[in-house]
Amino acid sequence: MSKVWKHILSNFCKIAVGLFTCCILTSCADSSEIINESEPVEETPPITQNIGLVRFLAIGDSYTVGEGLETTQSWPSQLKRKLLENGVEEVELTVIAATGYTTREVTQLVNTATFNKPFDIISIQVGVNNQYRGESVTQFGEELEDMFQTIASNYYLKDAKQVVVSIPDWGATPFGSSYDRVQIAIEINQFNGLKRNTAEAKAAPFINITDISRTNPDAPELVASDGLHPSELMYSYWVERIFPVVKQQLQP
Repeated sequence: MSKVWKHILSNFCKIAVGLFTCCILTSCADSSEIINESEPVEETPPITQNIGLVRFLAIGDSYTVGEGLETTQSWPSQLKRKLLENGVEEVELTVIAATGYTTREVTQLVNTATFNKPFDIISIQVGVNNQYRGESVTQFGEELEDMFQTIASNYYLKDAKQVVVSIPDWGATPFGSSYDRVQIAIEINQFNGLKRNTAEAKAAPFINITDISRTNPDAPELVASDGLHPSELMYSYWVERIFPVVKQQLQP
């Protein structure tokens, strides 16, 4: 082969390699942009060893009751099943909740309840009826503080881990369409802001499910037959966010 052809072939190979490298780099850059634009996936550590019996107390209002659904469809019941599927051998679930009750009224239920064994974990989801009745954020804060004090002074509750679940937006439902959804959302955010601050002061994880409750306000499959309370499907979305936090709290 002549020197001229060797020179041409050499240059051609360099150009081809350069173009191939450029294509690879461009492809990687595009993939990186796509990854960066997507929502980060929060991973939680797996349960490293089996956990025996977990005593779980769910405190709340109609959202903890699972108003309009079978008991097994409520989010505490769904959470119980998910724990059993993920390394927990047994879960004893106790629910202290009532539809329409404010934080003060739910605290009274806790005060009059009879317990015979300490709990391992407590969920607290209250406040929607304070907002619905037009009570102030300040009053809600006082009632929430009283609830925490009640828990702290009870022998069977005081040593349990706690998680605080946010107030869902009832305005983002078919029932809420006849109300001022914007004003409801503003007030719910205010109540949840105080709730988050209180939870952090008590070293209790705050779990935000409010954004999930706002995903599709008029979707019939996301509400119970009353058009207000969540469906089993909506609760399952909540549990996907609640479960990792509870799981982490239960780690030995």
